[in-house]
Formats: sequence, C-alpha cells, structure tokens
Amino acid sequence: MKTLPCLALLSLLSVSTPSTSLELGSDKELAAILNVNNAERLLLVGFPDQSMNRSQGGAPSAYRHRGSYQSTSWSKRVSDEIAEDYSIQKLAEWPMTEIGVHCIVYLVPANNSVPEVVEKLSHNSNVSIVQNMHLYSTQASTHDDPYLKLQSNLRDMQIDEAQNITTGKNVSIAVIDTGVDFSHPDLIDQVSSHENFSSSISTGFENDQHGTAIAGIMVAKQNNKTGIMGIAPDAKVIAYKACWPTKENSMEATCNSFTLSLAVNTAIKSGAKILNMSLGGPKDKFLEELLKKAQEKGMIVVAADEGADKNEIRFPASLPGVIGVQSAKPNTSANGISAPGVKILTTLPHGTYDFISGSSIATAEVSGVIALLMQIKPDITFAEAKSILEKSSGSNGSFSGINASTAVSNLCKTTHCS
Repeated sequence: MKTLPCLALLSLLSVSTPSTSLELGSDKELAAILNVNNAERLLLVGFPDQSMNRSQGGAPSAYRHRGSYQSTSWSKRVSDEIAEDYSIQKLAEWPMTEIGVHCIVYLVPANNSVPEVVEKLSHNSNVSIVQNMHLYSTQASTHDDPYLKLQSNLRDMQIDEAQNITTGKNVSIAVIDTGVDFSHPDLIDQVSSHENFSSSISTGFENDQHGTAIAGIMVAKQNNKTGIMGIAPDAKVIAYKACWPTKENSMEATCNSFTLSLAVNTAIKSGAKILNMSLGGPKDKFLEELLKKAQEKGMIVVAADEGADKNEIRFPASLPGVIGVQSAKPNTSANGISAPGVKILTTLPHGTYDFISGSSIATAEVSGVIALLMQIKPDITFAEAKSILEKSSGSNGSFSGINASTAVSNLCKTTHCS
C-alpha cells in the first residue's frame, strides 16, 4: 500500500484550488448496495478527512444527492488506491460530515475472502473504520384483530391527563424508518419534511406501512373528527426513509449501514432534538460514531429494544446514551423502559388504520412522551428525560410501563408548567 501523508486537506465546498466532483454511485451501483443478497460481501471503510471541518461557513447544511457535492482529490485518490491494492470494487463514496470521515462502500469479489480483506484493511494506517455491511429490520407486525378497544394504549399511559398540560407543541421528531403517508387524513401537515435514502431500490414513500404506523403513534392529529390521536399531536415529524419494505405492502422492512448512516448524519443537522429509530440490528461502528455525535449535540435517541434474549438485534438500543424501549405486554413486566406494544391502533397508508404490535410501536410512544416533556422544558437532557421516564414507570391494572401523566407531573415539580 502506498504511504499517504496526512496533509491539511481542501475544503468540501469552498476551495481555492480545483477539487474533484465525486459521484455517490450510479443507480446500478446503489441498487447493488441495497440488495440484501450482497450484504455479506459489502464493506464500509472510512478514513479521516479534515477538510470537512475546514470548509468556509462550516459543514454543508443538507445532504446533497450524488454528483452534486465535492470532496478533495486526496480522498478520491485514497479510495481508488484501496480498491486497487485490495482488489475490491468501489461502489460509492461520500463525506460523513458530522464525524469528519470520508466513507466508501466496497464490494468484495466472489474469489476473495471477506474476512481476509477486513483483516488486511484493519492494519492499513490510513483506514480508521472498516466493517461489514449490516442489515437492520423494523420490529413490528400486523394483526387481523377487530377494533375492540380503540387506542387502549392511551388509556394505559394516561395520555389525556398529560395532554391537559402539554401536546408537544414546537417539538420536531426525526424518524428514521420507511416512508410515511403524509397525505393520510391524520397526518396532513404533521410531516414537516422528508427525504428518501433508499430511492434506488424503493422509490415510493407514501405507500410504506411501518413508517406511517410510527408517525401516527407519535403525531396523529387530534380533534379533527377523523381516526385516532397521537401521543404528541402538536409535534412534527421529519421523515427519513432509510428502510425499504421486504415486499410490496409489507410491514416488515430492511435497512443497512449505508442508508442508516446517511439518514442519521442528515438527522443530526436537521435541528430535531429527538431521534426515533424503531429498528434493531448488530453493533455498527459507523452508526455508533454518528449517534455519539447526535448525543453530543443534545439529541435524545430512542430505539427499539427486543430484550436480552435477542441480543444480536439490540443495537442501537444497547448503545450507552440511547433510550432503549421494550414492548410492555399485559400482566408482565419488562426490565428497563417499556410502553404498550400489543395490538395498538395506528395509521396505515391510504387513510386506513390497523392494530400493530411490537417494540417499534412502544419506541414511538416513548418518543412521543419525550416530545410532551420537551414542550415544557425545551433543553431537557438525555439524563433528565431517562430519569423521569424510569421514575414514571409502574403498574396500572394489567399494564406495566410508562405513565405519561406521572412523567409530566414529575417534570412540573421542577419546571414551571402553565
């Protein structure tokens, strides 16, 4: 491997010398990245690019689609040499601006050993991160049950009492999931912005079930003579599609390290103070670094937690500083923070509704409760929010989990509530 000096790098956007325009990848290359059958042979590699922190005016304010951003020729040369020296194919590269790392996705050919390539790259002095492409899955499932006790979760959590004081006004929740049907009668004007990071494999947005269900739990409108009511109906959702349905009209969906990293990086810059990730998968170094940055900037990250018996899919819930949420089942108790997660009525595409179960739903409920708290105290910290949630958990009849009314009351003891 050629030795490359760590020089003062050029700016990403404003430079005094010519820079090279880098393409994120052709549609064919991006489709290869998002093909789950390729996951075992895909690697994510990163190395520091100091130019990201030296651009005039700071880092880019928004993610730029392929072909429209620039990086240093140094970064491109390093990524090209890695591909040549290790006999791997470069599919995409992009600046992960929030952590100052230039990222590349490589495909290891069938005649090469993936573990051997990873081992060799781990000893490359230019490389700071090398990992396999990980897959993540949303944690929810549909039920064919009739609409018997509509929104029993709101009663169990005593949402009505909490909403007498707060409804999540002026709070934004960044949601990394599948797409959201923002034309749903209960979600019109509830999604402030959206972006699709998996468009080359899943172009749709409003037909996606899981993200629509999650958004409805959080911010479905109240008092509109339609459907249901969300936990924090006056909050807004910023919808980032990083997951795509496993098949048409499926609740189950898949994400990977590539799409999730792009979405988290953009979510950090969005200004949202809550990040909802109703999904789980294996530990991931890129996502770990990004989520640490999110925490440093005051973002409260909430993620689905399937419990210790499913440890292999507990990331990012298992990451320190992330609020992991389990589904509270009737007549049982969960270790840690939990919320209702069995047969919960919520929104689905095309103006429909259904009962959904899973820790994904419970996670959205907790993000909604945090939005309620954040209206009262906009600068509430992770530690404060977690402590209040833990102290507000208990049994209410057959339900054991978070009581939103208690949570709001506990915060009002130390913060003025009108």
